[in-house]
Amino acid sequence: MTPGRTALAGALGRCCASINIRAAALLGALVFSFPLLADSPEDSRAYKLEPGDRITVTVFGQAELSGDMLVDGAGNILLPLVGPIEVKDLTTMECQNLVRDRLADGILRRPSVSVRISEFRPLYILGDVRAPGAYPFRYGSTVQSAVAVAGGFGLAQLVEATAVSEFLLADERVRQLSFQRQALLVRRARLEAQRDGAKSFSPPAPQDLAEGASMFGERGTQQRVSSIVADETDTFQMQKAILEHQLDLLSSQKPRLEKEIESFSGQITAAKKQLEVVKQHADQYSRLVKQGLGVANSELQLRLMEANQESELWRLTTQVLRLQMEAGELDVKIYEAEASFKRQLIAELREVRERVRDLDITLPSAREIREVKLRQAGSMVGAEAARSVSVTRNRNGQATVLQATETTTLEPGDIIDVRKMLPRELAYQRLPASEPGLEAARRGRPEASASR
Repeated sequence: MTPGRTALAGALGRCCASINIRAAALLGALVFSFPLLADSPEDSRAYKLEPGDRITVTVFGQAELSGDMLVDGAGNILLPLVGPIEVKDLTTMECQNLVRDRLADGILRRPSVSVRISEFRPLYILGDVRAPGAYPFRYGSTVQSAVAVAGGFGLAQLVEATAVSEFLLADERVRQLSFQRQALLVRRARLEAQRDGAKSFSPPAPQDLAEGASMFGERGTQQRVSSIVADETDTFQMQKAILEHQLDLLSSQKPRLEKEIESFSGQITAAKKQLEVVKQHADQYSRLVKQGLGVANSELQLRLMEANQESELWRLTTQVLRLQMEAGELDVKIYEAEASFKRQLIAELREVRERVRDLDITLPSAREIREVKLRQAGSMVGAEAARSVSVTRNRNGQATVLQATETTTLEPGDIIDVRKMLPRELAYQRLPASEPGLEAARRGRPEASASR
C-alpha cells in the first residue's frame, strides 16, 4: 500500500470511529432524555414491576428487538425471538439483566440492553369526587393531589343536580311505608280482638310502633299513632254496635214466637178437653140410640162436632209446629250473622298479615336506598361532614385496604375510595326548609353546594 492510501485509510478509520462515538452518545442521550412519567430516574430504581406497567426495552443496534411493552396479567412481557419473559416483582435493573441474559443465550453476542418504565399503572379514584376514573401516576402523588386531578371533592354535576330531590322521594317512600306498617299493626290488633270476641282492644306496644319516631320526631310519631289508634277504636265500636243491633233485631223476634207458641199450646189443651167431652157425649148418645131411646140424627150431629173439634186440634198443632220452625230458623239467622262477621274478620286479618310481611321485606331495602340518596345529597344540604378515604393496594397478589388521609402517599395501581360520612341522625330527619342549601337545591340552583 502506498503512503497516500495508508494515510487515507487512517483518516477514514478515525472518521468512522468519531461517527460511531457520536452515534452512541446521541443514542444514549435519546434513551435517557425520553420523557418519563416519574419525576426522577432514581425514584424508580427500587420499584418492582406489576401487571399493568408499561416498559421500554432498547437493544442497541437491534431495532426489531426493541420497543414499548406492556406487563400482562400474568406478569410477562413478550420479546421478539425470545417469547414471554416473566418480569413481575423485578426492578428495572433486574429486568434489564434478565432480558440481556435471555438474548445472550444463543441469540446475540454481548447484547447491550436498556430497560426503563414508560408508564406506571394508573390510579383509580372513586366515590365523592367530581370526575371519578383512572388517572396517570406521578411520583409523590398523595390522596389530596389525586382528588385534585379528579376535580376535587363533591358529586358529579348530573348527580348533584338531582341528589336532593331523589333523597326527598326516597325519604317520603320510607315515611309512607312506615306509616302503612303502623296502621296495619294497629288494625291487626283490632281484628284479633274482634275475632276473639273481646269488648275492647289494646294497640301494640309502643316499641312496635316506634318505626319513624326519629324521622317524624317523638311528638309527631305519638300524634300519628294516636290518630291511627283513634280511627281503629271508632271502627271497632261502630262494627260492634252494628253487629249487636243486627243480633238484637233477630233476637227480639224470639219472645213473640215463644208467646204465640205458648198461646197455641193453651188452645190445643182446651181443644183436647172439648174433644174429650164431645166424644163422651157422642158415645153415650150412641148407646141410647142402640137401645131405641135416641134419635139417629142427633147422634150424627154429635159425631160432626167431634170431627170439627179434632180438625181444630190439628190446625192448632200445625200452627205450633210452624212457629217452632220459625224460631229454629231465627236461631240459624243469628248464627249466620255472627259467622259471616267472623269470616269477614278472618279474611281481612289474613290480608293485613300478608301486607305486614310484605312491608317487613320492603322497608329495609327502602331504608338502604334512602341512606344512599342521603349520602349523595349530603353536600347539598350545607351539612359539613368528615370524609373517609380508603386505599386498596395490591402487593404480591394480595389486596390490602388501608385507611388513609389526604396526605397519604400513593403507589401505582392504588384504588382511592372517598366517602362522605354524614351524621347518623340526618338519615331520620326531614331536611329543614329554611336551610339555604336545601332551598337552592329544590329550586335547582347549583350554588346549593357552595357552602362547602
